[in-house]
Formats: sequence, C-alpha cells, structure tokens
Amino acid sequence: MRRGYRIWIFLGLLALAGCGPPATVPEPLFTLTPTHISYAAAEIANPGRGLYRWREQTMICPPEFKSDRDAYNRWTWAALEPAQGAYTWASVRQFIEAAAARGQRAWIGFGTSTGPLKAAPYLPAYMHQPGWGAEFDGEWYPDYNSAAVQARLVALLDAFVAEFGDDERIAGIQMLSYGRYGEGYLPWNAPHDHPMWISDASAAWLVEAWHSRLSDTYQLSVGLGENPVFYHAMARQPLWGWFRNAFGWPEQMQNIDKIMSSDVEVNGVAIGPAVRDRWQFAPVFTEAIGEGGALDYTQQFSAVQTQVISYHISLISNGNFAAPYKEGPWNFWPAGEECPEQPSAWRREDLAAYIAAGKHAGYRYYPLRIGHTEARPGEAFSITTNWYNEGVAPIYEPWQVFFQLRRDDAERSVIWEAQSGVDLRSILPTEPYRPVSVKDTFQLPASLPAATYRLHMLIPALNTYVAPLQLAIEGQQADGSYDLGRIAVRCDTNGEACP
Repeated sequence: MRRGYRIWIFLGLLALAGCGPPATVPEPLFTLTPTHISYAAAEIANPGRGLYRWREQTMICPPEFKSDRDAYNRWTWAALEPAQGAYTWASVRQFIEAAAARGQRAWIGFGTSTGPLKAAPYLPAYMHQPGWGAEFDGEWYPDYNSAAVQARLVALLDAFVAEFGDDERIAGIQMLSYGRYGEGYLPWNAPHDHPMWISDASAAWLVEAWHSRLSDTYQLSVGLGENPVFYHAMARQPLWGWFRNAFGWPEQMQNIDKIMSSDVEVNGVAIGPAVRDRWQFAPVFTEAIGEGGALDYTQQFSAVQTQVISYHISLISNGNFAAPYKEGPWNFWPAGEECPEQPSAWRREDLAAYIAAGKHAGYRYYPLRIGHTEARPGEAFSITTNWYNEGVAPIYEPWQVFFQLRRDDAERSVIWEAQSGVDLRSILPTEPYRPVSVKDTFQLPASLPAATYRLHMLIPALNTYVAPLQLAIEGQQADGSYDLGRIAVRCDTNGEACP
C-alpha cells in the first residue's frame, strides 16, 4: 500500500545513507542557473494540479492551455448496486482504463445517495423503505442512524476494496455518501425530526467506515459543510482533503470563509484552523458552479483567479460551466470527438481568466540556482539547490528528485546518479527572492573517470501511468530530465580538468 505518501517523511537520510561525508564540506564554488519559464508560456502539465477532465467533458481544448493530467467521474450508489448485493463496477473500470490510456490519474467519487428522484434513483430501490430513510421535497434521504443502512454502506465499501484494492491508477477518492449530491449539505427547511439528520455518533461511524478501508491507500476528500460528518473527517489521520463544488460563484465559495472561522472542536481538533491549513497537507478540489436557471453567473470569471489563490486550490474542473456560458442544445460526449466544439457565449477575457486560474492552481516548482563544490573521484561532492514554488499549494505525493552525471556527447549516458534529500511536499509557495535552499552531499565513486559531464535533474514518474514531473525551467530532454549545465570532474589538486 502507498501508506507512506500521507506521512511527511524527509528523504534526506536515504540520500545520505552510506555516503560517509566528511565532517566539513566545502562551500559551493560553481553555479548553474537554469532559465525560468514564465506563466505567459504554454501550460506545464503535471498531475494533481490545474484543469482536470470533468466527467468526460473537456471544454477548454487547446493543449497549451490545459493541464489534463487528471480525470474525474462519480457514480450514484444505485448505479453501482442495482440490486441488493449485486455490484457492477464495469463503468468505473472503463473510466480508469480510459484515463490511464490518456496518461491521466483517476479521481473517483462514489456512493452518492441523494438527489432528485425525477432524474433517477440515487439510492438503490430496495433501500427506499420505512426505517431506512424518508423522502423530502422530491428526494430520498437515507437514514445513516439506521443499523440496516450502515450495514449496506459497509458492504458497498468492501465491494469497492475487493474490486480495486490498491490500484495505482487511482489518485484519490471523494466520499459522496452524505448530503445532497454527496456534497455534505442538507435542505435548510427540512424538519429536524427527519431521518436525514445524522447524529454525532453516526457521523463519526460514517467517516470511520470510509477511513478505515481507504485512507491507507488513497487520498480521501470530503465535501465542505457545516455538519458533523465534515468535522469528523477533518479530525482524522491520515489527513483528508476537502472539496467545494461551487468554483467561480462568490456567494457559495464564501461559505469556506465561515467554516475557516469556526470555533467548533472535534476530538481535540479545532476545525476552523484545520480547514484553513489543510491545503498544506492534502489537496483542495473544486468543480465549476454548473447551475442553470435565470441567475447571471458573469461573476464566476472575475472570481476564479482570486479563489485559486485565497483557498490554495489544486484542481479545477474543465467542464460543468454555468449559463450563459453554455448554450443548448449541446452534447458533451459525441462519439469519436476528444474535445468537441460546443456552442458558447464565452468572451475572450472569460477564457483568459479561467486559463490563468488553471495555470496557477496547485504547485509549480523550479530550481533557479544550483551551486556545487569541486568534483573529484572518491571525494565528497555537494550540491546546493535553491527551490521555488510559484504555485499556490505543494505537491502531495512523494516524488523523488535525482541528480545525474551524463556523458557530454550525443548519447548522454548516465555515469552517476544520486537521490536528493529534498521533499517537494515540504516546499510550500515561496516568495520571490526567498527560495528554499537544500544542500545535498554525496560521495563520488573513486572509479568515476575524470572528464567534463552534463549535470541532469530527473524527477521520475511515480508509476507507469504518469510521466516524469515537469519543472518551470528550460532544458527538458526527451526522457523528462533537465540538462542543468556542464560539470568538470577533476583528477589533480591544482583544479585542472583531466583529458
């Protein structure tokens, strides 16, 4: 299982183990300065950040504008369990496989139990019975205080685990089993004796049912809301992320500020600060507002960039856009079209605002100055890297950074490689001219031939379904590494390079 990537484990000890550096190491004598790539350039696509493919929609199409390294979809409980104890995971598996084929990580929401009955049952039909829940305003709400309903949710979660286990193609899971559309909110005007209202004890049970089965394997997130389910999720370790499906709509997103100011405390955890600081440890996931009707949603485009910064958002939906910026009739899923043209009232400035929000979302790393000591075979060699993160959040998985010495020829074969001790997860957004400086010390092999080499940096792929991590610097090579410049490995004491 990938338990370790939830825990902040610094990899410096691994990099230094067995290297045997001397008591003192010389300060850097040489400097390499990569060329920084500005936001004005094409999008630098990486997983876990930027514009993601929302439920097979892709509305902003040009590749230079979209990150497109993540795909999201969700399923109602009824869709996954059409009859009691009979589960169907074919559509989920098809989604995961299609995302992997496109080089995307899959984000999955499932178990949605409440929504308009006129559309389709969200909860399996056999659960629509007295004692298991009740209807309100055309929607059926399950009673999570009921032992019978709890048993069925456990069965659903166990069936998911049995089907997918530790699938590295899945990046994260949204818990959607509570609240309208699974987003954690309930109708304000519902009577308080309605079984939709969950007790504190049942809320703790519900969170634990998901947590105990999935948190060691996947990043979990929960819909933000003023309810005990959200509070208990915020108090669990490993830490849950949170999502808010109202991106671009100021009145809805401002509810985040209210909860960040909350004085609620659960199990010794102050919920307000936990929500405010959670972006440092787990991603903030958003979806465009997607509402219809007569409301004017013009504000969404002027608000998105501010919201990305204010709430440290990592992932933004590339789809589900609200009127009047969508016009019917239209079809999100025409056969054979990856990114179909759709009728739209988008203005150029609207598109630019949303693209800019996508580019700023999540992390954006680059090393701007690499200092190193003189390199000699069999001796200590140190590299000091000034790291910048000009995004709004860190990365949340343990991507490893490697330095390589490669031959300075057409083949560029790797002669030496060592892992840096940097943990990119610890590099939060940095201010200009205030980088995070990381010093690595290695012992060069005595057998290393003295010559002039190219110093490369490589952040290899986490698994076979993603590409090496991209940095905001020039010099990227075909294999995903970055050529930082030349280094001379010398063989004598007067600093002269050997043949």
